[in-house]
Amino acid sequence: MFENIRVLDFTRVFSGPFCTQMLAELGAEVIKVEVPKKGDETRGWYPLKQDWSGYFMALNRSKKSITLNLKEERAITIVKEVVKTCDVVVENFAPGVAKRLGISYEDLKEVNPDLIYLSLSAYGQSGPNSKLKGYDPIIQADTGVMSLTGEKGGSPVKTAFPIADISSSLYGAFAIAAALYKRSITNEGEYIDIALYDSVVSLMGIIAAIPFFKNEVPQRMGSEHPHRVPSRNYLTGDGSYIHVISNESQWFILCDLLNLDEKYRRKPYTTDLGRLENREEVDNQIQNALLNKSGKDWVALFKDYGVPCSLVNNLDQVLKSEQTKSRELLISWTQDNLGEVTGLNFPYKFLHSQSKVTRPVPKLGEHTNEILKEIGYTSSQITNLRNEGII
Repeated sequence: MFENIRVLDFTRVFSGPFCTQMLAELGAEVIKVEVPKKGDETRGWYPLKQDWSGYFMALNRSKKSITLNLKEERAITIVKEVVKTCDVVVENFAPGVAKRLGISYEDLKEVNPDLIYLSLSAYGQSGPNSKLKGYDPIIQADTGVMSLTGEKGGSPVKTAFPIADISSSLYGAFAIAAALYKRSITNEGEYIDIALYDSVVSLMGIIAAIPFFKNEVPQRMGSEHPHRVPSRNYLTGDGSYIHVISNESQWFILCDLLNLDEKYRRKPYTTDLGRLENREEVDNQIQNALLNKSGKDWVALFKDYGVPCSLVNNLDQVLKSEQTKSRELLISWTQDNLGEVTGLNFPYKFLHSQSKVTRPVPKLGEHTNEILKEIGYTSSQITNLRNEGII
């Protein structure tokens, strides 16, 4: 789908690499620029196996890797030569760094006016916090995500996966796709500014509706839904947890299956708003009834009658599940000395196209010679650049 699109990728850690990996596995040629001898610091992050990082591998499949010392003027000259052949540049430097290095959008559009350039940063290129550094947990704290996550009365906690990094990556890939489409019509390049902070705040529409409409500050509710009852985790007879939800029509079925008192089949309990106003009573009735059977038995029964529910699975159960396998969410590829390794696929399914691993995770600088020769450097020149610490 993105065949013939070339991306120069200056990003590191999570938000940028996840974004560019999506582009790569939809056909784009992604050239990852790394620091000579060191590379992206996540190459050394847990979990490790035979000098390969599982963290790095999860975010950098299907890319090429070149090394450039961007503090050297001759490296910037190389960047500008490569940019002439590119459609997209992605960077996640702190605001101002790209300009200081001489590889900002303004610098690079001089050699490629049609360039699409994405800047990913913690707080964006403008605003009072634009100069601040911030990783995903900092953004979760600052945007209020932590204040909303955790059990009632408990301490604020972060999400198990980096929601700020992931959301900004998804927005970034979508924005690049939109800019490429626009360019196909107007022949104009584009500059895109995406902040992790903005990305998280933009996700909270239904939560923000509470202060917008009721002038109330949303609180932590654990597994409970702020607008719907029932919708939470319940303990079952074998010690496992299940999550159960019902709408107004399913409520009567749930009452029958749980053998709830007849009064719960009458108002106010027959409407979602009525159950919401009597949350504690309703939840207690459901919880007491669910202690009579195992989680698996309840889930089987509820599914037979069309009541939405699930066991609260751990990740091992998810990765081994038939649902995960049947949806082709596990992918394998051959990775140098590791042999066959497994990762997670992207979720989209196309009728006439396919997202796939196009090449293994690159070794540090694996494609430096290839890219430099392509723009006219000889083997002896490349050797000199390496000896001088430029590449």
